[in-house]
Amino acid sequence: MKIKKIAGTIHLWLGMAAGLVVVLSMTAAAIFVWDTELTDWYYHDYVFVKPQNTQRLPLSRLTEIAQQTVPGKKLNWIDIVNAPDRAYIFTTYKDNPNPTGWTHWDDYTHWVHVYVNPYTGRVQGVVDMLRNPIDLTRRLHQNMLLRYDIGHYVVGFATVFVMILSITGMVLWWPKNKAARKQRFKIKWDARWRRVNYDVHNVGGFYMHLLILLFAITGLVWTFDWWTNGIYRLLGDDPEQVFPIHESPLAQFPLTAQPLDKVLADVVTKRAEWTAMNLYLPVPADGRAEIGAYLAFDGNTGWDESDHYSYHANTGELFHQEHQDEKTLGAKWRNSNYAIHVGSIFGLPTKILATFGALFLASLPVTGFLIWWGRRKKQVKPVKRSPVPFP
Repeated sequence: MKIKKIAGTIHLWLGMAAGLVVVLSMTAAAIFVWDTELTDWYYHDYVFVKPQNTQRLPLSRLTEIAQQTVPGKKLNWIDIVNAPDRAYIFTTYKDNPNPTGWTHWDDYTHWVHVYVNPYTGRVQGVVDMLRNPIDLTRRLHQNMLLRYDIGHYVVGFATVFVMILSITGMVLWWPKNKAARKQRFKIKWDARWRRVNYDVHNVGGFYMHLLILLFAITGLVWTFDWWTNGIYRLLGDDPEQVFPIHESPLAQFPLTAQPLDKVLADVVTKRAEWTAMNLYLPVPADGRAEIGAYLAFDGNTGWDESDHYSYHANTGELFHQEHQDEKTLGAKWRNSNYAIHVGSIFGLPTKILATFGALFLASLPVTGFLIWWGRRKKQVKPVKRSPVPFP
């Protein structure tokens, strides 16, 4: 009983401290689980094109068109989906080196997506990602719409609290005898609302605690390096060796004629089953530069799978490559951590599970507060006064 009392005190105060953050962050997470589907619906006329029998325009030409759409802003990368009805997405993005405000919008000077029809070169639409309502749910989940260097710690510490709350919650759930055990596995829906609320919090928390811990374990990766490095070590990897660093080759500047067509023609031959591609345009540094290509594919291994290829920024010659089957266990986990966290790792079933899990986690501070408030009202009983006899 002493252990339960201590656990109850910790559970109460950490729940109070993290409650509002958990409600807002996890409600946003339940929405962002469906970011791909929501984007395809909300920006349908931008995302989709009419397939044509003609060849697609050269990537170099499409890049020129996208660049003309955002004059004065450097294109950073290109997203290509292996489907005949999808537009190419060109992204220009720049961090704000000296943010003075406190909000998410102060982190960037700009962040824009340009959707281009690969058959005609028509610009289908331009999206300011800083005001994209779908992506704002991610920012609310990650950093509460605060500046990242502030907000991600707010969410990170709330996530640590959630882990402790899950553990103390199991201590409080643990039945003290056989009679209590029968009441710990099912919700008594026909009881008064206070009892139903208690059961939803207590019994539901038991069934969902492993999923809640999984959310927390995978979510802390974006806040604390020591946490990520600890997982690497548990998986048998040296954190410094998980992702080998290679040096880009010397290049001639300015990079006026990037060999994107040659790079694209080579990348698409690497994996017949590729599903999506990210082409990272050169970022000159110390006289060196490269074009990077991440090629995602589905090899039915359960991991989020991708190969990485590096090309010379001037010639388009391949000079470095990293294949999925060569990655360490730590690298495979880290590449898949996002998909595990948002529930997309096994497609629709796990996305549905993640959605309900996020909504349930968002409800726990509310049901917990109602339990605390109800007990508090019971403890404050009116004082009965004896009548004073008239002399």
